[in-house]
Amino acid sequence: MIAAIVPSMAAGNTLPLLDGLSAMNVALLLANLNALAFDFIARQKTQTTHLNWYILEQLPVIAPARFEANIGKTKIADFIRDQVLHLSYTAHDLAPFARDLGYEGAPFVWDDADRRARMVVLDALFMHLYGLSEDDAAWILDSFPIVRAQDEAAFGDYRTKTRILAVLREINEGRLVGP
Repeated sequence: MIAAIVPSMAAGNTLPLLDGLSAMNVALLLANLNALAFDFIARQKTQTTHLNWYILEQLPVIAPARFEANIGKTKIADFIRDQVLHLSYTAHDLAPFARDLGYEGAPFVWDDADRRARMVVLDALFMHLYGLSEDDAAWILDSFPIVRAQDEAAFGDYRTKTRILAVLREINEGRLVGP
């Protein structure tokens, strides 16, 4: 699953558009739809390279009320929105979205290491929100051979899996810390 913020436009059935949500809810949904846990679920329902609307609407997303909970002293919704803001607002054309999230500053500089760290924390958080154990999360992460190959080529090990599982342990112990 690849989800993105795009301007309102006409689109076909293989580019489902969700409209009418507040920026605050868009940020939560965007994080959910881009999580590896959600991607794993989507792959179980999809037989092609396109995710048609009738499939998308059958997939389980985290209920909005779940985002209102805290992990430690950190409200999940606020944490996710901050990560999505940093990951999304890297160009001036998304300034309206950033303002709707309460941010008035300049776009964030693209930083591969920072982006990887933020995505790892979000992936671990969504594994937690989907109720996955560490063993289940490890099994799901092993089902992403391209991610593994890219990590092994770049770092010599499956770094994404190692880091997600470490962050998942922290979350399960009641600590939600950003990159």
